[in-house]
Amino acid sequence: MLNQYRFCLTASIITGILFSLSGFGLSLHDYTIQDDARQHVFWLQRLNDSELFRDDLIADYFSSVAPAGYKVIYWLANRLGVEPLIFNKILPLLVGVGTSIYLFLVTLEIFPVPLAGFFASLLLNQNLWLLDDLVSGTPRSFFYILFLGFIYHLLRQQLLPCILLIVLQGLFYPQVVLISAGILCLNLITQKQGRYLYLTGLIAAVLTVSIYKLQTAEFSEVITLATAKQLPEFYPAGRSAFFSDNPWYFWLVGKQSGFFPFEWQYFLMCSFGLLLPFISKLAHIFPLVDKINAKLKIIWQIVLTSFIWYALSHLMLFRLHLPSRYSQHTNRIAIAILSGITLTILIHKLIQQIAPHSPTRQFIITAIAISALLYPTYAVQAYPHRLGYVTAKTPELYQFLRQQPKDIAIATLGESGDFIPSFAQRSVLTAREYSIPYHWDYYKQIRQRTQDLIQAQYSPNPADFRQFIQQYQIDLWLIDRPAFSAEYLQQNDWLNQFQPEIQQAIANLEHPAIAKN
Repeated sequence: MLNQYRFCLTASIITGILFSLSGFGLSLHDYTIQDDARQHVFWLQRLNDSELFRDDLIADYFSSVAPAGYKVIYWLANRLGVEPLIFNKILPLLVGVGTSIYLFLVTLEIFPVPLAGFFASLLLNQNLWLLDDLVSGTPRSFFYILFLGFIYHLLRQQLLPCILLIVLQGLFYPQVVLISAGILCLNLITQKQGRYLYLTGLIAAVLTVSIYKLQTAEFSEVITLATAKQLPEFYPAGRSAFFSDNPWYFWLVGKQSGFFPFEWQYFLMCSFGLLLPFISKLAHIFPLVDKINAKLKIIWQIVLTSFIWYALSHLMLFRLHLPSRYSQHTNRIAIAILSGITLTILIHKLIQQIAPHSPTRQFIITAIAISALLYPTYAVQAYPHRLGYVTAKTPELYQFLRQQPKDIAIATLGESGDFIPSFAQRSVLTAREYSIPYHWDYYKQIRQRTQDLIQAQYSPNPADFRQFIQQYQIDLWLIDRPAFSAEYLQQNDWLNQFQPEIQQAIANLEHPAIAKN
């Protein structure tokens, strides 16, 4: 049993490494970066040069909403000589391996068969590396390792590790603290033993969340539901699409609003996990069912708590941020565990039938595990677009901008604005990537800047152009070659959120002064 444990744990770790290395291979280009890292990492370049992004609204905002632990780990890496943009590409490997280990351990607490831990790790890794959460190297990358760590130590009734994991959750991804607190509440209500652990954990969770709320006070005006409903940004085709007329999409599978944001790979995982309740009634046919212990209840506690916070998030839009953040991650974990257990029970029964002798069984199990290790590279390489890596198209532009004074302000409506802070280390007035509307005291400034930039760029009156430059102290104005065409404006999903300005701009294109450009 010990040899099988070591083999399956090692295989789980190797699985995490193989998925991570396959993803890392896609990011090696000098001007390639993960999509969300453009928001959450660019400002960390201040660690090497404090003169960068001074008085920069965008940098100040993303710095203010970044949890303290996230800042510290990048600071430590930078002190060791690993620059933020490089560390961002390495971090998923470290977090992914830790996630694989903890998921393996959690699965064995529920069902002490090592092969189930391996299958659970394989399935979760598959899911994570066909999405852009773990690979982003942003605060939400830490959800899985910190939540699974908490669950593991909770199942083992280990007080100090539980409290430590709750504190770390608050330092890296505070929303997960609410889910952990909910699970502690359920146990405090339903369990007679271990109440000191649950109560102490709750106190730690409350204190942790309170400290985080104080940290983000600089931008604390969360957008109201009434305001959000008036903005095209929150509707289909908007920058932060949330609302939908389709109830099925909105409540179940919507990326931001759904309880179970839809991805095709869920079918593979669900098809096995959903069989477990039925298989568990057939212990006389599937002997491994008897190894499932009472700790399986943690799965329904995770799902129930996630649903409660999901519902509360909908009721309090957008004060608890996005509802799907409370369900999508935990659902993936629950499904991976259930599916890993179910697969093991079914495969064990199958092996019993076709290989009644023990040495043959061990050979088959080893062959299955080794075959499964061939899968990660294929999975990642077959669907690279799901990881969200983006590559800048004009490296020469960023090299040129990097040679300019560090305090320049750049105005542009082009795609290059999304890359300039990361690759040129210079400030932009506005850009699609930074138009995140959830804190109104930040976004109303970004929105106004974008409206003013559209109006100035397409105004037939040179005075408007000069006034805009003076108002925002613009040093460089970058304009795409096809910018003065109606198609350019009509096909840009970000700019189409500003319809009054865009319609006026299209009308102005007929003006001789504009058309001449």
